[in-house]
Amino acid sequence: MDQQEEQFQKTNDVAASNHLLSNAHMSNGHSSQKNQKPVIIDTRVIKHYGRRMKLNCRHGYNILILQNGKVSSSDDDIDSHCIMEFTSMSPGHVRIKGVEANLFLAMNKDGLLYGEADPNNNSTIFIEQPEGPYSAYLSLKYQRKKWYVAIKKNGKIKLGPTTKRGQHATHFLTIVV
Repeated sequence: MDQQEEQFQKTNDVAASNHLLSNAHMSNGHSSQKNQKPVIIDTRVIKHYGRRMKLNCRHGYNILILQNGKVSSSDDDIDSHCIMEFTSMSPGHVRIKGVEANLFLAMNKDGLLYGEADPNNNSTIFIEQPEGPYSAYLSLKYQRKKWYVAIKKNGKIKLGPTTKRGQHATHFLTIVV
């Protein structure tokens, strides 16, 4: 092979690799040919898995999860801590994640709601039960005890042992953000 043919081959190789990169970028890292490896374009992309909504209690308060893991409520509709990401685990079972805090809504053995970092923790799954236009969220881990997510009339979070199905404190509207 002479020098001119080598230059031509290098030019074709560069053009082919650029073509593969653009194809990999357009197909989200998956190439269409069998022997090609996927190309990762940007690993800093934040993955969004579920529906983003606010949980608005019948009493007018939104649930929020703070960075320190505390779960509270707010009547401020523009608070970014109120935005939750719902992920369906199976029919009727959801995992609720506070987007701003990057923590999952969970219930402990005392019935207190808190923010959990580990999504595989069983206490982060809730059973979504429709109640007319509202939904109630029963803790999967404590479903035998019938502990629900609830907010009192004064805006404080209600403990699981003091909740019952049908209470206004357990009724939530999901508001798409």
